[in-house]
Amino acid sequence: MVEEDACSAAPSPAPSGWEAMLADPPWAGRSFLAVSVATIGGLASWIGNYTSSTVAQLGGSYLGGYLIGWAFRRFLRMAAIMVGIGLALIGAMKTTGWVDVDWNAVEAQVSQTVQWLHGEAQGLKNLLAGFLPSAGAAGAGSFFGFRKK
Repeated sequence: MVEEDACSAAPSPAPSGWEAMLADPPWAGRSFLAVSVATIGGLASWIGNYTSSTVAQLGGSYLGGYLIGWAFRRFLRMAAIMVGIGLALIGAMKTTGWVDVDWNAVEAQVSQTVQWLHGEAQGLKNLLAGFLPSAGAAGAGSFFGFRKK
């Protein structure tokens, strides 16, 4: 009878892409939760005209930086996997003779792409610095968000 119960249990389905990506969400972090509570308290105090909006601004900057750091870590992981797969495919195709790679052209294209990405990153940095009132709080949030596994 025990064997029948073990066999009749349905296996749990494999997690989908979103479930796997959000297996350890950023909002489960202790510092994220603590700063969220402080930000809500700062907003309530500011709305009630008890204090200035500084606490809410600092908390919002930290939370924004935390989410940016967490997303950047996830992006880097996926980008590294994709680059590894691409390089392995190119190496396999070159070894079998299916493709002939002009490495000078590849190097020039990569250099041009890196320069473009650098310019875009500077623009994003300037945009975020304008929206996030406290760069220090956002930097700390980015650091702790990036460390969130």
